[in-house]
Amino acid sequence: TFANKELAVLLYPNICRSLGESRLAFSYVSQVPTFSSMQKFLIKNIGALAMHFAASRIKKKHGIVDERDALKETVGVWEKEALGSGAKKYASGGDTPSLDDIAVFGVIHSIEGLPAHHFVLENRIVSEWYNRMKHDVYGEPAE
Repeated sequence: TFANKELAVLLYPNICRSLGESRLAFSYVSQVPTFSSMQKFLIKNIGALAMHFAASRIKKKHGIVDERDALKETVGVWEKEALGSGAKKYASGGDTPSLDDIAVFGVIHSIEGLPAHHFVLENRIVSEWYNRMKHDVYGEPAE
């Protein structure tokens, strides 16, 4: 599917494109009560370093030169092909989401709170779709 083959492969290089962004991806460990302060420090810092190096290998494997450009282009494909450049509320073309909508939403939602998530939502049409999906999935008011 588009979510797995096109979008998801770009997330890892985008959430780990710098050491700082890699550390942000590990910020959740600060909330794990069973980890000691030392474990939190090591996981956040050594894990972030390992993720950052792994992201460069993934970029090479997939031929990604600029991860942000690749993500912007792929999000643009979703906007144009699935959402008809804003003409459709959902990829299904109807008033309810399709499995493709749910899969793409899940991929994007998985990075919520990280800079890459904000970058994806700079696309106005995708942002509007995402907010509709968030409402549909979680019952939260659309923004």
